Amino acid sequence: MDTAQLIVSLLGAGGGGAVLIALVNGIMKQLSGAAGRERVRNTSLEAQRVKAIEERDKAFRDREDAVADAALERDAEARKRRKTEEYASVLRRQLNEAGIEPAPWPAETA
Repeated sequence: MDTAQLIVSLLGAGGGGAVLIALVNGIMKQLSGAAGRERVRNTSLEAQRVKAIEERDKAFRDREDAVADAALERDAEARKRRKTEEYASVLRRQLNEAGIEPAPWPAETA
């Protein structure tokens, strides 16, 4: 047997052995029921993944709603604060026009 035939036969025997082992393992899984259990497990994992994606999307939507609500509350508070500041300015002007010196602005608003 020359070198080329030896290499081909060794490669064929190695690959053939791998295919034979894969076939035997598959047949053993079928006979023992492991293939069915694995299929059920994979189906269960897929259902878990779908559920996790739905939960993630719901959490994202809830977060967006919370951010929008917070923005509405912030804007309402800012409107009230501006109205109060404007009213305080009107009152200070009225005091000045009446000849009364108003107290200085509080330190935290100056």
